[in-house]
Amino acid sequence: MSPLDSGSAQRSANRSRVIHALRQHGAMSRAALAEIGLSRSTVASVVGELIEAGAVVEVGGANGPHPNGNGSRSKAGRPPTLIGLKGGLGVAVGVEIGNGIVRIAICDVAQAMLRHKTVQVDEQTSPQDTLLLVDRLIDELLEQTGFRRDEVIGVGIAMPGPIQRRTGLTGRACTLKPWVGLDPRLLAQHVLGLPVHAGNDANLAALAEMTWGAARGLRDYAYIYTATGIGAGFVMDGRLYVGANGTAGEIGHTTINEDGLVCACGGRGCLNTLANPDAITDQLWQSHGRRPSIGEVISLAHQGDAGCRRVLADAGRHIGVAMANMYNLLDPELIVLGGSLAPAGDILIEPLRQSMMRRAIHAGEAVPDVVAGEIGIDVVVVVGAAAAVLRDANRFPLPVR
Repeated sequence: MSPLDSGSAQRSANRSRVIHALRQHGAMSRAALAEIGLSRSTVASVVGELIEAGAVVEVGGANGPHPNGNGSRSKAGRPPTLIGLKGGLGVAVGVEIGNGIVRIAICDVAQAMLRHKTVQVDEQTSPQDTLLLVDRLIDELLEQTGFRRDEVIGVGIAMPGPIQRRTGLTGRACTLKPWVGLDPRLLAQHVLGLPVHAGNDANLAALAEMTWGAARGLRDYAYIYTATGIGAGFVMDGRLYVGANGTAGEIGHTTINEDGLVCACGGRGCLNTLANPDAITDQLWQSHGRRPSIGEVISLAHQGDAGCRRVLADAGRHIGVAMANMYNLLDPELIVLGGSLAPAGDILIEPLRQSMMRRAIHAGEAVPDVVAGEIGIDVVVVVGAAAAVLRDANRFPLPVR
């Protein structure tokens, strides 16, 4: 009989609380575990039981795994011994279905990313065919990691647009038009035969930065995700805020210029028409004789190209207007910029910060810092999708009782 098979309901509940905390935050010290509302003696007893059962292990004095493979920030002095979930208990699969790409990541329950892969796809590929590709890629990466399909605790799927909270359907703002009006969670569960969580890409990227990156340990912050459009993920009191109908964070459709260009949503002068990658690169036809990619624009800007630096700075100022409005409403302690514009660094972030400071009402306090995300732009969304599974202990239970 396993050491976890017996015991009172209270002991079982205490074990569940510890496991949930480790899934949500990664490896933690015993002292930190006591802060979830358990006494130090209870934590010591529960951790001992879980170690004996093979559910957790002592992992040393790091701050936990990191999807970039370089760990997270270290502190001076000898760090405490941390307790972490045993990675072999299972894996979570992250899936990003984006504009022209499908990405897959396999993360173990100890929050270590084991494998990831990106495949280019036609944006008009049908949802069914896309999910069949996802199914094949999952099998391919599982084989490389040595895990079986029955050891997958769940699949997180990120979509480039809002998912309606009441119906589970993708909204019309989804930039992948074959997916508009469909339920990605139900479709994926049918094709993959696995439990699925579906969410907006900006929200899940925000979860990734809170789990592994620049916002680790924070309970109130905003994540700005720049891709085909500009979205935001809001974390309030340690939880993602998606709104009553799942559309919170569509900051790319904030009106910046009432007389501006018509946006795909039908509005005029949305932030997307001024500061998304297409809007930025469109401005360089005359000065550069072609339309460079956003990656080229950022590279040239770092090399001193005046035109590229100007369009990125202008984009930063426009985003700063939207950020000031967001700050006045939500008062986050940090703003993290991620996605395709993040590599521009201070060329874009400094004008953004100055624009926000001119407009934010901060009651004598400094406005929140604005920093670039720490997780690579090629994996931030997909590991965020996996993180959603790892954090949801109720819907995706571990094989520990």
